[in-house]
Amino acid sequence: MAYYALSAGLLSAIPSVLTGSQQAVKSIKTQGMYEQDNQTIKPKVKTIVAHAVANDAVLAVSAYFWYARRQSSSLNLAYSPESWVVGVEALLAALLMYSANLGGTLTYNYGMGVSIGKSSKKSQ
Repeated sequence: MAYYALSAGLLSAIPSVLTGSQQAVKSIKTQGMYEQDNQTIKPKVKTIVAHAVANDAVLAVSAYFWYARRQSSSLNLAYSPESWVVGVEALLAALLMYSANLGGTLTYNYGMGVSIGKSSKKSQ
């Protein structure tokens, strides 16, 4: 069951990555990356980058684990993860929760993703 849940999670990540990337590029393009002093990176941009890096790391490691499980299931072997894999997956879950918090910050504090399909005024 875990294999199928991981497969569904990886498949659902595809549209999330595509739409999130579009929103990030649009936001940085319209509002800029730096504060008025042209040296300090805006907090919103830092949050975007942290959110993207955390999600990409979770996605990459999860895709590797999916591939490893796929290989063992194609050989008709019962897959039993080693203890280090379980530990890494627990860390991935914590990183995913942190990234979800960053995503909530982007949505509720900075208004990202709420104006899809509408023309809106520039937010922060």
